[in-house]
Amino acid sequence: MPATKIINVSKTDEFEEVFDLFKGTDAEEVIFIFPKGSRFTKQEKYFEAIKREAESSGKQVSVMTSDPLIVQFASKYGFEILGEKSSRTKESEIAPQAISQPSPPSEIFGEEFEEEFEKPPVYDSEEPDEPLEPVFSQPEPEVDFPTPLGGEAVVEEMLEEKPEGVLAAATSNDSGGVNEGRVIKDILPRGADHRLKIKEEKEPAFEVNIKSQITQAGSRGVDIEKIWAKEGKWKKQPNLLANFNPLKKIKSKRFLGRLPLFLVLGALLTLALVLYVTLGSARVVIHPRKQKMDFQIKVVASSTITNINFDLNQIPGQRFKEQKEESGTFQATGQKEVIQKATGKITIFNKGFTAQRLVATTRFKSSNGLIFRIPQTITVPPAVKTGSEVIPGSIESVVYADRPGAEYNIAPTQFTIPGLEGTPKFNDFYAVSKEPMTGGIIGPAKVITEEDFTKAQEVLTTKLKEEIYRSLKDQAGELKILDTLGIKLEAPVTNAKVGMAADSFQMSIKGSADMIAFRESDVVELVKNFVSQKNNLELLTKDLDIKYANPLPNADNTALSFDVQVSGWAAAKIDKDVIQKDIAGMGGDAIRSYIQGIKEIESARIILSPFWVRSIPKDLKKIKVDIQN
Repeated sequence: MPATKIINVSKTDEFEEVFDLFKGTDAEEVIFIFPKGSRFTKQEKYFEAIKREAESSGKQVSVMTSDPLIVQFASKYGFEILGEKSSRTKESEIAPQAISQPSPPSEIFGEEFEEEFEKPPVYDSEEPDEPLEPVFSQPEPEVDFPTPLGGEAVVEEMLEEKPEGVLAAATSNDSGGVNEGRVIKDILPRGADHRLKIKEEKEPAFEVNIKSQITQAGSRGVDIEKIWAKEGKWKKQPNLLANFNPLKKIKSKRFLGRLPLFLVLGALLTLALVLYVTLGSARVVIHPRKQKMDFQIKVVASSTITNINFDLNQIPGQRFKEQKEESGTFQATGQKEVIQKATGKITIFNKGFTAQRLVATTRFKSSNGLIFRIPQTITVPPAVKTGSEVIPGSIESVVYADRPGAEYNIAPTQFTIPGLEGTPKFNDFYAVSKEPMTGGIIGPAKVITEEDFTKAQEVLTTKLKEEIYRSLKDQAGELKILDTLGIKLEAPVTNAKVGMAADSFQMSIKGSADMIAFRESDVVELVKNFVSQKNNLELLTKDLDIKYANPLPNADNTALSFDVQVSGWAAAKIDKDVIQKDIAGMGGDAIRSYIQGIKEIESARIILSPFWVRSIPKDLKKIKVDIQN
């Protein structure tokens, strides 16, 4: 037998696999190594189940992990923590992070051209009540679709609903949702984690005065000639203002100031041309036709397989066993005239080294001289000598009073066997009662009725089934167990019988269960495959209703068969890859005719972006097809 077993648990390991490995090992000590973020952090009952198994099998369990939640669970159930390290981080040490959602790709374009249609075509105009005056005097270009004031061109056509019938097959089962009609104001790069705000600071305005003439000396002017003459420098200095032309300097500054504006406008025009030529995307939102589903299939959950068998409708199952006992004391409600003998239990001892057979009705005499008899033949085992100590043989037996009456309801005492009196064996045999003798009576008394017995049995049975089912659910975790199927009950054990005089009586019942549990997700996969293969449809899990009936285990309890009743909806299969290739480069009329020709489609919507795009791009990477069920 190996002394120690190390079980290294990965993040994706299922509890059932780890638990089976733990139960199956013969090692006296088991060490679990858990990674951080293991599935074991989601269910505290996993550790409770390991604790019960460890106690029942006598195994010592240790845990090695850096996950604080697993350390908490392991400590709670008394497991030794090896190499324990605290992985807690003070909240004050964690810097808060702003979380924002990245802008969708359509935000880059600012606006979208949206075409929406069903059968037959109906155009919806979103013009305002009063037209706005045009900004430019040039006439607007002719377009094929009405343009709303918001900058988007929107055309909606609703496809007529076709009569119900068998839907044509396709090959794809993708489905998803589309966020529609969003106009994005900010432009952010894809994958941006934060919204950026740019704070603009303006410098205070100031004026620059440009004078074209030199200020003449006036009331506040300064006579510079007198100043220079006073300094003795005037006649020696040249005239610095002779060639000064302020108008020429002003013209040069105006041209240099306008030069960056010309460059910016040119760059913007070039960028606009590039965007007009290169940009353009299309999103196609398709709503397939739906069909109501209501059917039943037979499923088998087996503990002998590990994968789903779609041909035989079999799914993997796991076997669980449990055994429990419930007991209680109940009051007697009947009453009648009774003549009844007292009864109880005694333990008979043999100090001799040979076994002794005692026949039915053998008498036992109490210390106060009352006689009790055994109802069946028994054999008292001999004594056993261990070193210098002699251990008497013993056996327990029921005894009845020799006569009816309350005087036989005696307290615990010691008994002898009168039949052996005068023989060497008389001193070797004796008996002892640990509880009082009860039931001896002559006259009116309470008696146990059939209803008392039945009610006690029902109470204990209900409680026992609930306890067994709760224990199995704890073991199975997220697996599905069908009610209390497979619980077997033994016959009740009581210290009294129907019609016996007693104020109360005791009853106990044992029960055991041997069940197969399974994953409901496996059942859903079987149902999906059945719908896809038989009806060429895609099952919609929303509002799906599954009920189980008629569970039946096989002979050796290794498999469980049951009926699955399914009700819900299914949608026609749409191959979005084929549609994506077919509509590349199509215009409004062509795409309308193409969609109307696919009978599996209930309705569709085409969203073109930016607003100037009027047809589906030819580049498949710029075409997105969404199936909305």
